[in-house]
Amino acid sequence: MAIRLLAAPATTPEPAPLDGEAPFTTDTEEIVAGWAKLLQYSDIRQLAHAIDTGQAITVEYVATSGNRPLRTLSRLDLDPPYLEAWCHLRDAERAFTLSRIHSVMSAASE
Repeated sequence: MAIRLLAAPATTPEPAPLDGEAPFTTDTEEIVAGWAKLLQYSDIRQLAHAIDTGQAITVEYVATSGNRPLRTLSRLDLDPPYLEAWCHLRDAERAFTLSRIHSVMSAASE
């Protein structure tokens, strides 16, 4: 058995999801990062902050049709793998799959 162990190729651990980035500062950031794999670290922080503080946010969302509409969202509720929110475009409560959010920006003043 020792011979097989010595002969086995060396393995390296998988890199952290945001290797080289600052560590998560809140649990919400870590949860969002785990589900929204396409978001950059700055977008993760901005979305998590909006969730934690109740601020409105605008996201680029890839719909199942492939369209990429901008959606302004408020009344955010994190329920992984979804973000439940009031969608200003549809004027209704909607659930957004976190993995389909591709960018985050401050909400435009209304």
